[in-house]
Amino acid sequence: MYSCPSNSKVWSHLPPPIFIKDHCFPSKYIMATSRFFMPPSASTWNKSKVSLQRVNITSNAIQKTVRFSVINCSLKINLHAQPALNGEIRVPSVIKEMENEEITSLSVAGRLVKGGLVFQQDVSVRSFEIDSEYKMSTKAIMNYLQEASLNYAKKLGLTIDTCFGITPGMRKMDLVWVFRGMHIEVDRYPCWGEVVQILHWTCASGRTGVRFDWTINDINTGETQVRASCLAVMMNKNTRKTCKLPEEVKDEIKAYLRVDVEPIVEVFRYSCPQIEAMDHIKTGLTPGWNDLDVNYHVNNAKYLDWILESTPDSIRDRHELWKINFEHRKECLKEDVIQSLSRVIPNNEKNRGIEVDHDLRLESGHQILRARTVWRTIPTPAGASPA
Repeated sequence: MYSCPSNSKVWSHLPPPIFIKDHCFPSKYIMATSRFFMPPSASTWNKSKVSLQRVNITSNAIQKTVRFSVINCSLKINLHAQPALNGEIRVPSVIKEMENEEITSLSVAGRLVKGGLVFQQDVSVRSFEIDSEYKMSTKAIMNYLQEASLNYAKKLGLTIDTCFGITPGMRKMDLVWVFRGMHIEVDRYPCWGEVVQILHWTCASGRTGVRFDWTINDINTGETQVRASCLAVMMNKNTRKTCKLPEEVKDEIKAYLRVDVEPIVEVFRYSCPQIEAMDHIKTGLTPGWNDLDVNYHVNNAKYLDWILESTPDSIRDRHELWKINFEHRKECLKEDVIQSLSRVIPNNEKNRGIEVDHDLRLESGHQILRARTVWRTIPTPAGASPA
């Protein structure tokens, strides 16, 4: 067993190297050069060493290759020997191959369950995804829902490489997915550091679209924290108009569409108020480059920012979003200028929360989105006294 030279500047800030018989493998090469290498569990790492079993050695005039196996996977390492201190052979190794279904599947986040009809992905709530209350923001929730949908399509092999959730049939007809309506209900917001599990599945929805359903659950207790459902339809990239779901695309995805499954969120219907009834208005809102998605229109989560612009501070400061209902009417592009209008709906039922109607319009007058949000009083943490 060798020891790391204490006077080496290169090694001083790195994790301890891994020593395998006559070869020294710096930890940075094992961890940084492999896209898929992750220790199966913390217990398999023993500070400065890990036990690998050598399988065989092959060599030619150009390079020498050593194959090792660890746990249930194997890896092949190219050895380029360099001069070493204290008789070591220090190897700047590049992991060429890892043959393990569970580990390589990490190249696409998540896994398929229930015969491929449900997609499952575990995520940890990170510091840049939380609000002032240390809870996952509603916008982060919306982004995770979209990410799960795209990972599901990729995991099924339906997505063409480098294309954003586009099947071969969609690419042929210049079609993309767009959300027509989205409904989200938050029972409890995940907090910073919590690990949650996203479940996602798709269902047929008439002849025009597909319904996406999600739940976000506490990974330890199984408690459902968020439920969401949306209708996705086809849009032609050239005409920018929606269209019916083509038969070719139906054939590509029908094996993964669940039937006779009710929406995970009950859709509440409401009538759009007249613009004269809106008593809170914010004008001059414009999208930035970072607000556009790969279809060059405004990302779905950006609309939430805009409807909050005209929501009264008295509601936002003392309440949290409970339910969201979006109905998209028209896409929003980079050069558009937006007006955000809202109106608080009077009601005397405490259990219903505070309801707010929202309307996003172009300055030209065209409606791009209408929405209704429901707000509830921010829950008092356990053990804390109400303010």
